[in-house]
Amino acid sequence: SKSSSGSNANNFRFSSFQTNYLFVFLLAMFSDWLQGPYVYELYVSYGFTQQQIAELFVCGFGSSMIVGTFVGGLADKLGRKVMCIMYSVCYIIACCTKLVPEYWTLMLGRFLSGVSTSLLFSAFESWMVCEHHRQGFDGSLLGDTFAYATFGNGLVAVLAGLIANTAADSYGFVAPFVVAIVPLSVVAVMVASTWSENYGNQQLNMLASLGKGFDLIRRDSRIAALGMGQSCFEGAMYTFVFMWTPALKSDAEKLAESADAPASGDSSVPSVTTSQYLGLIFAVFMVCVMVGSSFFKLLSATKENLYRIPLLLHGLAFCAMASVTLFLESKTVVYISFLVFECTVGLFYPAYGVIKSEKIPEDIRSAVMNIFRIPLNAFVVLLLLKIKFLSSQVVFFICTMAHLVALLCYAYFFVYSGKGATSTSTITGATSASEKEKLLSYGRQSSELEMHLRESSNGSKDETV
Repeated sequence: SKSSSGSNANNFRFSSFQTNYLFVFLLAMFSDWLQGPYVYELYVSYGFTQQQIAELFVCGFGSSMIVGTFVGGLADKLGRKVMCIMYSVCYIIACCTKLVPEYWTLMLGRFLSGVSTSLLFSAFESWMVCEHHRQGFDGSLLGDTFAYATFGNGLVAVLAGLIANTAADSYGFVAPFVVAIVPLSVVAVMVASTWSENYGNQQLNMLASLGKGFDLIRRDSRIAALGMGQSCFEGAMYTFVFMWTPALKSDAEKLAESADAPASGDSSVPSVTTSQYLGLIFAVFMVCVMVGSSFFKLLSATKENLYRIPLLLHGLAFCAMASVTLFLESKTVVYISFLVFECTVGLFYPAYGVIKSEKIPEDIRSAVMNIFRIPLNAFVVLLLLKIKFLSSQVVFFICTMAHLVALLCYAYFFVYSGKGATSTSTITGATSASEKEKLLSYGRQSSELEMHLRESSNGSKDETV
């Protein structure tokens, strides 16, 4: 019949559209993940001090913070397709700077990496959602695309970690960055040749939107507490990204990498080092994140359970970082604690994503999300700038306290929000409109998860000093 043939044709169009987007997006994520495990090790191999490495990371966080505030509006005005191509261009240049062991060249690379991160987690998804509706596909199908993207991102993260480990072991720490240029180039070609351009609100007043976001936070203490809980968790998480590599190294390894390292024939120098397995360790971390995401699906069967999940994850994160602080010399305890923490990361993003989708108005959600990132970036920048004056134990103690504050802030939100009873939409979604919004929000939070994991992969490599 005509109706069945039309339905089949529409299904084929959607399948083609979805496959194309997932291929491009996951390839973009793959090229990003490739670089995660060895940023820090590369800087160490170039002879930079921990303070200099911290400054390089601060530049990346700073550019992401500043550019991230405006990149969504720029994509709306200039076009999402153009900005997706700019992602590849900026990241390819950033990868090329890794070949030059000069401080200011690497600083430029970190700045471009921050810009690329902001583009990766805004332009691609914005293009897909807009194109999905422009082509007239059913809004409920967005959930399938987001689900496949989240699952596929976990797989490519593990694969990228293993490939990066092999490349670094065979050709040196700079090899993963050279390898990343290939998929980045393919992404640019695919976007340029197969995607059509689309735009957002080209009349958007970004400053007015930010003003409304600040006003909402000022008027509603529950939203402020929710945002502070998120900022404290993510601030501690980004610090973990910088610190996990050195935390897993023995004193002998650190001595061997220092300027006063003994000769290579010295028996005190370990023959097998943590640096040889950073990619593998990172891959295991990513598996733990996937495990956490899977537990979220099991635990969020009802709305009441959903609102309790952050209490669980903040409590586990606090215990994990407290264990690291107390047993820093026991690398087995430290590693197990890191695995537990990565599981909480997998719980954190989908849980907070759905909750924020219910509590924060859609028209100013992007502005509020950017405001939440201001204290988070300030926390990370200040801590990294002072890192040379702090021992690893003190840094992890600060992270432990940040997780405690996050737990207390969310507990305030949980109690005074009526445990989710006052949400503006239900988890199940009574109408198609609310269901569509939930799906859109879930996609946005999946992208945030990918961004934070990416940063953790990049940071992990930098902690080695």
